Amino acid sequence: MENLRFQCYRRSREPLTERHVQAIWYDRAMRPSNLVTRTGETLRVIHPGDWNLGAGPDFRNAVLEVGPDRRRLRGDVEVHLHPSDWTAHGHGGDPAYRNVVVHVTWSCGPDPVTLPKGAVSVWLGRFLTPQIGFAPEQIDLGAYPFARLPSEDRPCHGRLAADPDLAGMVLAEAGAYRLETKARRIRQLLSSGRERRTEVFYREVMNALGYKRNSPGFRQVAERVPYALVISEPQNARSALLAAASFVEWDRGAVRPRNAPEVRLSAAAEIFTATRIMDLLDVADFSDASCREMIGLMTEGRRMGRGRAGAVLANVILPFALAEGRVLQSPRWLPPEDPSEPMRLTAFRMFGRDHNPRAWYLHNGLKMQGLIQIHRDFCLQVHPDCLNCQLIEELGKEMR
Repeated sequence: MENLRFQCYRRSREPLTERHVQAIWYDRAMRPSNLVTRTGETLRVIHPGDWNLGAGPDFRNAVLEVGPDRRRLRGDVEVHLHPSDWTAHGHGGDPAYRNVVVHVTWSCGPDPVTLPKGAVSVWLGRFLTPQIGFAPEQIDLGAYPFARLPSEDRPCHGRLAADPDLAGMVLAEAGAYRLETKARRIRQLLSSGRERRTEVFYREVMNALGYKRNSPGFRQVAERVPYALVISEPQNARSALLAAASFVEWDRGAVRPRNAPEVRLSAAAEIFTATRIMDLLDVADFSDASCREMIGLMTEGRRMGRGRAGAVLANVILPFALAEGRVLQSPRWLPPEDPSEPMRLTAFRMFGRDHNPRAWYLHNGLKMQGLIQIHRDFCLQVHPDCLNCQLIEELGKEMR
């Protein structure tokens, strides 16, 4: 017992950080294979979880097997240096952490009393500190999460990496399907007859301006401050939007100051009162030149970045045109938007760790939309083992 207590308080002599522990948990090459929980049950990691780059738990959607009966745990993983950090960081009262099933720490200590029911604790440091060759500085933190994901090639990589033409076709078709799905949704909104066409367009653009993290909040603001009110009193548009924003619960985790909801809502007020963005509701030409002109219009005065303008074009303007029949199919090229985490994760699985994003998809917004659709249709359904992925079967049919 004395030895155990001594080991509990051992510290690495190296400058170990929480991100080091995250990388060790995430990378199968470094993660110990003989893990046990703090209570002594065996722990087998089927999937360490998806590295969460935003607010909330460090990893999402982990899959683990615990104990001799190999009971399955599915949920989130939170990583700390010390068990007491859970309480110090206020996670116990935060609903964002209610799905945590594993609390991974470097050092040993009592379990926090506010851990979710059924969650297990793993003391990771006990397996690595005795290793003479272990040193935190040998971990390339810049390589995580993307450069080390996955540790081996996925089946789709073997089919696509050597055939750029096939890969391009797959991404383009997936992107076109995604945009048509958006068009069907807009078609339903327009056919309901409850809202004017311009109001639907306004709300969809506002939703896109909120980014993924705060899109629901921007939609709530748009519902409280309709387009008719914005244009009827343009001098008061900013104040009206900000007043409505005070009733919204915003996600501010890891949000840069320039992307704070108040800053972006102030820009939105100018976009709808001082630019010709509503003219884009009637566009019928989505040639390369026309798309570039639309991006130029939306980025006038730097009220909107080029990446966000590309997202508005792909997620709102083009789907409206498809919904109303002004264009019959998606163009083969769209201006690129800012790459998202699902895009990057899917691209690393499909094209390998060493692929050049600019050569495969960053130059074309349609292909970027395709990555999101593939992520939703396939990666989220079969992850982590990829062995039963229907995409592989479809690729096999294409190659025959």
